[in-house]
Amino acid sequence: PIPVGIDVQVESIDSISEVDMDFTMTLYLRHYWKDERLSFHSNKNKSMTFDGRLIKKIWVPDVFFVHSKRSFIHDTTVENVMLRVYPDGNVLFSLR
Repeated sequence: PIPVGIDVQVESIDSISEVDMDFTMTLYLRHYWKDERLSFHSNKNKSMTFDGRLIKKIWVPDVFFVHSKRSFIHDTTVENVMLRVYPDGNVLFSLR
């Protein structure tokens, strides 16, 4: 098993409907875990940051919201995801 940390930062609550009993919000969802297969040796870099293309090639925790009606990753110009890997294999994966 791999321990996974999760942190949610609410950016905005955009709408609330008492009639439909739902709401819309923008949030940042961050995952933290350690994957030693991604560790690397570096004297210069404290971390390496990647865009969403690498996400499709590595293991990422399957996180979901129970009873969610709909969700999507914000993609105004490009998919709003970020992957940061530290030399010891610690990973930060953030999406909006």
